[in-house]
Amino acid sequence: MTRLFKTTLAVALVLGFAGVAAAQTAVFFSEYIEGSSNNKAVEIYNGTSSDLDMSRVRVERFNNGSTTLPAVYTFTGTLISGDVFVIGNPSATGVDPVIVAQSDLLSTLTYYNGDDVLILYLDSIVVDSIGQLGNDPGVFWGTAPITTAEYTLVRDAGVCVGDVDVSNFYDPALDGWISYPQNTVSYLGSHTSNCIVANDESSWGGVKALFR
Repeated sequence: MTRLFKTTLAVALVLGFAGVAAAQTAVFFSEYIEGSSNNKAVEIYNGTSSDLDMSRVRVERFNNGSTTLPAVYTFTGTLISGDVFVIGNPSATGVDPVIVAQSDLLSTLTYYNGDDVLILYLDSIVVDSIGQLGNDPGVFWGTAPITTAEYTLVRDAGVCVGDVDVSNFYDPALDGWISYPQNTVSYLGSHTSNCIVANDESSWGGVKALFR
């Protein structure tokens, strides 16, 4: 591959990241609970073949169709390959004890409803999202029983990467989510996957590889 071609391709890839940069990688939301009262939790899965430094991960929550001033959350610790990181609701009442027991962190990140957007970043690059940025669907996205309100959603085992397009039409059924009845918590704390992706979990790995 010539240097000119490499440079041209790299520029094209970088331009492709304009706006909200995005890259497909095997770090994604694996479970989303939006149940009754404060029964809410979200789970992040490390589907790469390497342990993940959670300081590289960020989640932003946009409420009610907003595109500005998100609630921003960062993390600490290490998420080993094939494991999950669970964020549960910190409220003193209305939270299933299983959510509390399975949570690695209790956080106001879970102060969402079915019409709010969650965006997952790795190294400041979008790797997954729930909802459509800039759109308030009123109550939820999707069609019952696969919606973002009053259900538990678990990613299908065949899903290996997240939804990196934060602005396109959103339907959780098209993102590989499987729906379970309201307040189902029995899947929280682990994730079944058919794919562990051999590194490169780095969001810019594809671009960097052009110059090897």
